[in-house]
Amino acid sequence: MKDRLSISVFFLLTAFLALYIAPYYSSAGMQAFEDTSDVANSVYYILMILGFTAIVIVLIKFRKELLKPLFYLLILITYFYAFMPFIGIISAIPSIILLYLLAKTKHWMVVNISALLIASAVTAIFGISLEPIPVIVLLALLAAYDYIAVHKTRHMLTLADSVSEMKIPVVFIIPGKDRDAIMGVGDAVMPNILAVSALTFNSSPVQALLTVIFGYAGLLVLLRIVETRKEAQPGLPILNASAILGFLLGFLFCH
Repeated sequence: MKDRLSISVFFLLTAFLALYIAPYYSSAGMQAFEDTSDVANSVYYILMILGFTAIVIVLIKFRKELLKPLFYLLILITYFYAFMPFIGIISAIPSIILLYLLAKTKHWMVVNISALLIASAVTAIFGISLEPIPVIVLLALLAAYDYIAVHKTRHMLTLADSVSEMKIPVVFIIPGKDRDAIMGVGDAVMPNILAVSALTFNSSPVQALLTVIFGYAGLLVLLRIVETRKEAQPGLPILNASAILGFLLGFLFCH
């Protein structure tokens, strides 16, 4: 019950923080893609994920000592861009402080605060960078990839184990007596990108809210499945499908 509540809080905080900060990111011109309506951007995004995943797997097998510096560099860059719309170049200061705390303490609270910062920033940036149709295509592709990566190639399980050991903010960590419960940052980010996109490009708070609500409902279903089966499950097929359903219902409601 505690795990479910904590994971729910992180999911919903990611969604509503992203919706709140998205206009600031948009005003700062932080769109990742110039043509927000181009579906090809979704394919580029998937290819980037596959390329980065391949690099990480190679490092895990052959040069694992390089994995942590790589992640720390990427985390520092993400921190910087997360703060950029609000304090400009001074973003370097809180970014370095946060990275120092993360590397020094590895405490679950520092990991979770960092993960929330990263998750909300990434959700906002990609939500203002892709219109709803490209986002839906992206979510469908990611759902298929997640299913294959967990149930077929199973390389996602290898990645999750390695990342969990490093205590870096690509997962939310809920400490437990027997074992820690974790939720990947991507599980909070991906379905909520559609909510930000709906608010940004359709100017529809109703669509955005229904997308979040249905995405959260999908999360509760997913958690129930995990509790019942006692094994890792691909989150994005359920989460993304639920978010898309909420978006479509919002579209019908608004039209």
